[in-house]
Amino acid sequence: MKRLNVLLMRPDAMSDELIPPFGLGYLATAIRKNHDVKILDGIKEKLTLEKFGEFLKSNQFDVVGIQIFTFQIVKAKDYIRFIKKAFPQIKIILGGPHPSCSSLNIFQFFPEIDWAFKGEAEIGLVKLLDLLARDIAMTKESLMDIPGLIWRSDSQTVANKQLFIEDLDSLGMPSWDLLRPDTYPLAPHGGFFKNYPIAPIIITRGCPFSCTYCAGYLVSGKKIRSRSVDEVIKEIKLLYNQYNIREIHIEDDNFTFNADLVRDFCRKLKENNLDITWTCPNGVRLDTLTEELLLTMKDAGLYSISVGIESGSERILKDMKKSLTKEKIREKVGLIKKCGLEVSGFFIIGYPEETMEDIMETINFSLELDLKRAGFSLFKPFPGTEITNRLLERGELKEMSDEDWSKFVLADAVYAPRGFTREQMKKLRKKALFRFYFRPKIMLRFFGEIRNFTHFKLILIRAYRWLFGAK
Repeated sequence: MKRLNVLLMRPDAMSDELIPPFGLGYLATAIRKNHDVKILDGIKEKLTLEKFGEFLKSNQFDVVGIQIFTFQIVKAKDYIRFIKKAFPQIKIILGGPHPSCSSLNIFQFFPEIDWAFKGEAEIGLVKLLDLLARDIAMTKESLMDIPGLIWRSDSQTVANKQLFIEDLDSLGMPSWDLLRPDTYPLAPHGGFFKNYPIAPIIITRGCPFSCTYCAGYLVSGKKIRSRSVDEVIKEIKLLYNQYNIREIHIEDDNFTFNADLVRDFCRKLKENNLDITWTCPNGVRLDTLTEELLLTMKDAGLYSISVGIESGSERILKDMKKSLTKEKIREKVGLIKKCGLEVSGFFIIGYPEETMEDIMETINFSLELDLKRAGFSLFKPFPGTEITNRLLERGELKEMSDEDWSKFVLADAVYAPRGFTREQMKKLRKKALFRFYFRPKIMLRFFGEIRNFTHFKLILIRAYRWLFGAK
C-alpha cells in the first residue's frame, strides 16, 4: 500500500474568531500513521485561490479533505471547482457540520466532489484512504463498510451509518505540531481572555438534549462520551510546555454534564500546579450547575463561563425544548455570580414561533440578568434540525440559494418569522446589542477588560461587524 499525500484544510472565510481547527488535528493524527498529511487553515493564511494553487502545485497532493460549515458553502464551491479544473487527479472529500446535517443533498451542492463524511470521521477516513492507497477498484461492498461515508451508488446518494467512537482516548490528541497553536493571532473564541497564548481542547463529545434549533447531535450523536482525565491533562501539559499556552478554552457542548468528570479534571489540573487559566466559551447547560461544582471549577482556574439562555419568553423556551424556565435561569445565573465567576449569555432573535412581544421579552430579560456579556444571534434554519424540518413541512421555508447560505453567519438574516422581514430582524438584533452594551456598568466592564492595543483593535472590529457587518 502506497503512502498518500493528503491535505486537510478549511476554506478562507470572514470570521470574528480564529482558533486552530483541532477537528482537523484529530483527523491528521488518525491518518498520519499510514499517510503523509498537512493542515492548511485558509482563515489564518487569508488564502486566495492564487495562493492555494501555488500551494497545491508545490505539494502534489493525492487527496484534499475540506471541512465546511454552512456559511462556507459558496467559498467551498470556489475551492472545489478550482481543484478539479487545475488538478483533476486530486480526490476531494468533504466533512464538517454541513455535510453531516445535509448528507443526502451534498452532491447537489458539490457535484465535483468524490466523497463526503457525516459526523466523526477518524475511523472512516482512514478506511477510505487505505482503500484508495491500494489502487484497486472500489466495490459497493467496500464502500458500504466505511462508517459515515457519503457516496454515489449509481444515481443515488448513500449515507452510511455513523460510528460514534466510545474510546475517545484511542484517538490520541490533535496533531498540534501541524496546527501550531502558538502561531495564531489574537482572535480567541469569546473575544476576552485572561492569559495568552490560548488553545482550544475538547474533553467530551455528544449531546443528549433535544433543542429544536440545534443540529449538534447529527455530528457527534446523542450519547456523551468522555476522554480520560489523565489524557486531557497530558494534552494540556504538552500545550503548556511545548507551545507556551497559558489559557485553555474547553469547546465541549456539554462539559459539565458529568459532575464527577469535572471534579476529577479540576483536582488533577490543580495537582499539576500549572500557571494556567481556563474558560468554557462554547457554553454549558445551566441545569447542570451547582454551587459546589462552580466553586470546584473556580478553584482550579476557571474564571468565566458562557450559558445558553436563548429566550426570555416562557412560551418560546418550551417550544425550543430547552427544559428551562425563566425562574431557573435567574437562579442559576445568580448562583454563578455568587461563586465569583463571570457569566455570558447566548440569545436567539427571530425564532420561527416568535412574536414581537416574545422578542422584546428576550431583550428585556437579557437586561434583567446580571450578565457580563450577551451574544444575540439571528435564528438560522440549519439543515437537519427539528425546527427547520417543521418549517419545511409547513411550506414556510423556501429552498436556500447560494446567497442565503453565505448569510449563515452571526449578524446576517436568512429567515424571518411570519409577520416580519429580514431587515426587521437585523434591526431588532442591533436594538438588543445597543440596549445591552450601551449601559454605563457594561461599558466600564467592557473597556476595563481590554488587555492591550492589539486587543482593543480586535474588539473594535468585532463590535463593528456585530452591529454593521450585515447589509
